[in-house]
Amino acid sequence: MQHKLLLFISVFFIPGACSKNNKPINLTEQIQALKIIPSSQNGYGKDADQLAQPDDVELLPDGSMIVTDVDNNRIQYFSSEGLLQKSITARELGLTNEEIIPTGIARDSKGFIYVTLEGVGHIARLTPDLVFDQFIGKPCEVSAEDYYKNEHHDCLIKPQGLTVSNNGDIYVIDMAKKVFKKNGKRNFGFKKFKKITDGTNTTYQYDQAFSQTQEITSVMRKSEGMAISLDQKTLFIAEEKPHKSQFGNQNKYRYVAGFDLKTGRFLNKLFGVTKIDGSIVGGIFHNSVEGVCVFDNYLFAVDEKGGKVVVFESSSGNHLGFLGERAYYYCDDESDCIIEGINYSEQAIIVGDALPHLKNDWRKNAFASPDGISAVRLKSGVMRLAVVDQWNSRIVLYDLEDIIKYFE
Repeated sequence: MQHKLLLFISVFFIPGACSKNNKPINLTEQIQALKIIPSSQNGYGKDADQLAQPDDVELLPDGSMIVTDVDNNRIQYFSSEGLLQKSITARELGLTNEEIIPTGIARDSKGFIYVTLEGVGHIARLTPDLVFDQFIGKPCEVSAEDYYKNEHHDCLIKPQGLTVSNNGDIYVIDMAKKVFKKNGKRNFGFKKFKKITDGTNTTYQYDQAFSQTQEITSVMRKSEGMAISLDQKTLFIAEEKPHKSQFGNQNKYRYVAGFDLKTGRFLNKLFGVTKIDGSIVGGIFHNSVEGVCVFDNYLFAVDEKGGKVVVFESSSGNHLGFLGERAYYYCDDESDCIIEGINYSEQAIIVGDALPHLKNDWRKNAFASPDGISAVRLKSGVMRLAVVDQWNSRIVLYDLEDIIKYFE
């Protein structure tokens, strides 16, 4: 039975499939972004018109957006015009440790905002007006063996990725590499917190039943990006660092996996890879898949090293197309490269020796390590897609209708 199920996947979840001509569409030269945020962009830095290694973005129904500005330890709120409206730091959250390291962002159906604070072991819940409401989870130092014990149910070590269901339940990835790595294999912690409402009081409770059925930490090795299907039945999780032992994946192709939202059980759905007789033999992602988001029946996944956004049909897994290309003026996170006499390493960008945002043209969809992604239908009915262009220190905004019309 298992062999038949995996063979079924190899037939229906192949990276070359597309709705009309069975060939993924390259939209890089067809689509031009609407704008960048901050609107008066000034590259890497701490000023109002700068970002420093942004990680995630959440588009709001009025066209404004929230960005986690990691190296600046702040959460930035921009208007639909791309102007900074508010900064949220440790002080606004009532914390004495300024190194909050905000990473993932999510929004529930009531408009509450959730942000993982990797540096302090919390999830911050903000009201729709971006006023601090409460923390979920608490910092701790425990072993992987003790992490899920009763006395540590609220424990969060280094929370990063998160997503929130329509009913307000929280799903969070705890990326504490040194704690969860075992026998040379990476892993992470995963917790679900159920929303409990008693009158006007809202609290969150660790979902122990989910922890006993979830297969996420058995199937995945290093993940951050997550999204929930439109019907609130499937949890999509991006795999950044697979192990060869997973699905006979000898070349360690990256993918997005599907899990049952209620139980966390693996649904035997892998997006972005080809399987033959249960083994992964091909893939479309270049070494790292980061942020994911869902809009209608489309799943968007960010290929960080490839510098592009990949589009799938969320129900069938068909690879429909992609948008973007790797920025020329940028080295990856582990190398130096001299281009026209300038080293475009990340360290050179940080100290101001390299200014890739002035060289890489956002109008041509040139991404330098894209990361988070968000899609929304505005109150006006207009559709928008935002992509974190991390080392170009900006958010790139698109008319989503211009993109998906190619797949209809």
